[in-house]
Amino acid sequence: MIQAFASFPARLKAVVVGVPLAGVVLAGAAAVQGGFSAPQPWRWIMVPLCLAGGVLAERYPVKIGPEQKVNLGALPSLLAVLLLPPGVGPATAAAGVLAGNQLVRRSWWESAFNAGNVLVAASLAAMAGAIGADAGTAQDARAALASFIYVAANLLVAVLPASLHSGRPYLALARQAAAVSWPASLTLASCAVSVALLSIEAPVAAPLPLIVLPLIYRMNRAILAQANANEQLAGVLSAQRRFLTDVSHQVATPLATIMTNLSILRRGARGSATGQAIEDSVAEAERMKRMLGRLRSLAHADEDVPLRRELVDLAELTADVVRAFAAQAGTSGVGLVTEVTAPARISADKDLLREAVANLVDNAVRVSPRGSEVKLRVARGPAGPSLEVIDSGPGIEADRLPGLFERFQRSDSGSGLGLAIARRVVERHGGTIHVRTARGEGSTFTIELPEASRLTR
Repeated sequence: MIQAFASFPARLKAVVVGVPLAGVVLAGAAAVQGGFSAPQPWRWIMVPLCLAGGVLAERYPVKIGPEQKVNLGALPSLLAVLLLPPGVGPATAAAGVLAGNQLVRRSWWESAFNAGNVLVAASLAAMAGAIGADAGTAQDARAALASFIYVAANLLVAVLPASLHSGRPYLALARQAAAVSWPASLTLASCAVSVALLSIEAPVAAPLPLIVLPLIYRMNRAILAQANANEQLAGVLSAQRRFLTDVSHQVATPLATIMTNLSILRRGARGSATGQAIEDSVAEAERMKRMLGRLRSLAHADEDVPLRRELVDLAELTADVVRAFAAQAGTSGVGLVTEVTAPARISADKDLLREAVANLVDNAVRVSPRGSEVKLRVARGPAGPSLEVIDSGPGIEADRLPGLFERFQRSDSGSGLGLAIARRVVERHGGTIHVRTARGEGSTFTIELPEASRLTR
């Protein structure tokens, strides 16, 4: 929340102001109930330690997941609650949070709310289970209950402003916050209870539970390093996509000029040796044009922009592809056949999906011998609609299958981009693509896609 406090709705203002006031009232009640006397003099050392711990926790939050940070402030706050007198512990915990918030330059009202939240939770916990001079089973249970009360109250109060500000249901937001934070919260709470109880029963062993802190630190460093590496990789991939797009666009214009000039020369040189050389040049220029088109398609498929979904009939899509490749198939002497065994309609980006199927058909026409046929079959499998492209080519060598859908896996018939584009498009639609092949018996490429009703993206 970054709006100015004056612009907040009345209910949100009431929460921001009311939580610290409620904390003061509860802290007073805890002081009346438990007083200001420490059972042992050494416990007063916890005041500066917990203050410093609260400030450091605010200043240096750690990551426990790629997208999740955790504030370790619950540890010093709970130690203050459990070991200091009820009249002092909650105030110490709140003061550490307030100082830490100001150190990281949070707004005054956000700092006051966070400190008030801690004061509320710490006061309730102090009234339930501040540890006395002698620890026993009953005291251990009360300390565990106090830590649970602190964690629960802290979370329930923390989501109040978020619920009012966003308009989301309070209980739903609380459940979501609890689902994300409970492992870290319970770990810190159990660590605080262990340290507090050991400091009474076995002072020498009291620091042992804190061994979790170096582990958290190492985990934090590893996650930050991984995040930096992912960011650098994302930058490299983005630059690669821009490069592919720029190159394909920059080369397209001069290539079109070359193809136009070659066509003019070809008309005047038919039947001669020069004419054959021009024919070869035209064929190579056409191949380069197709490769540039596929580079553009690959860059587009890699973009993280939302798919332009619409309801697509797979039978109509295959019919469109067959019409588009009728001339190429006729020149190659290959027949194109469609077979629809079951109606299939899916929610998909029609242009991208058509590009994927077109690449499969292009490859199939190229590898199929003259007089054979390429079949496009629309069916329904166990996982949902499927589309098969069946050719009569020589099949694919077994050693090429593991990397068949990788980029630039060249074959004798193409640039090695068509299958990579098809896989990327299908995966973006939540589907799968695989091949069945045998030497001398052709290949069957199968695209399996989820039902339209099951798609959520």
